Amino acid sequence: MPPAPCPSPPASPLRDRLGVCQWFHHEDEATLGRAVRWLRELGVRHLRTGISWADYHRPGGAAWHDRVFAALAEFELLVSVWHTPPSLSVDGRCASPPRRLRDFADFVDLVITRHRGAFTHLELWNEPNNRYKWDFAVHDPDWSKFCAMIGDAAHWAKTRGVPTVLGGMIPVDPHWLRRVADAGVLPHLDKIAIHGFPGMWWPSHANWDWHDHWQGWPAKLAALAPLAGERALWITETGLATWDPDLRRPARHELQAEMVASAAAAPAERVYWYSLIDLDPAREAIEGFHVDENEYHLGLVTHDDRPKPAFARLRALLAG
Repeated sequence: MPPAPCPSPPASPLRDRLGVCQWFHHEDEATLGRAVRWLRELGVRHLRTGISWADYHRPGGAAWHDRVFAALAEFELLVSVWHTPPSLSVDGRCASPPRRLRDFADFVDLVITRHRGAFTHLELWNEPNNRYKWDFAVHDPDWSKFCAMIGDAAHWAKTRGVPTVLGGMIPVDPHWLRRVADAGVLPHLDKIAIHGFPGMWWPSHANWDWHDHWQGWPAKLAALAPLAGERALWITETGLATWDPDLRRPARHELQAEMVASAAAAPAERVYWYSLIDLDPAREAIEGFHVDENEYHLGLVTHDDRPKPAFARLRALLAG
């Protein structure tokens, strides 16, 4: 069967399509304030951030998110909801399913009730086919738990009038999306998201789009188009770290700026650059403390508040 035709880039202005991502750790007021300042200087309209379901269960979790959304009120927010609270998880880990799958839909309902109007879309989970974000290998090899959980949450969000996005998959896998479609989940969803980080990590990492087999965003999007149907495809994370794994220091500043321009040309309805500010070197990344140095250099702005060339490139694109 011939491949589906590649979609054409939308004709809308880049400011209507391009956004950035930034996570906010629990009660990190300093980063929240810095982010608002840099977002204003960037001239961006769309921001993707997240609600950690686990952090929401901490003392002051709901109040912290009240403050986050109040500070970000001038931006159009895509909010990713994920991270199972350990007390609700089947094994006490955030990447594992909740014991009662419908707890996730109940939490989505709570988020809509308390924060309605703070966001334009809810993204249900984050990188679900990445075992660090959803441990399918141990707890959900046939994806039935994930599909039931997301299907319930998406159905209820639609009932409440809130558009939803299927959490960005990485790798981009039509076979995985077919499983989700066959489970009857897609009719409840409004958008389908993918992630991709071309040029990052190493050739031995089979899950990442290394440069020697990267065929471009049109090919990635076209691979999913027959399954997506009328649902638009969004790139909810793409980026390139300025860390050079060969030199073992930040060096790839111009390459990062070039990749911003490449992402802006992707034929997706929405594209979010990951991320705004480098991860604090004192914090732990998803795979552990400085296990992968790339995780600490993905920002447009350094941790010590210096904009990189990619920041200027994105600002110019947004202003164009």
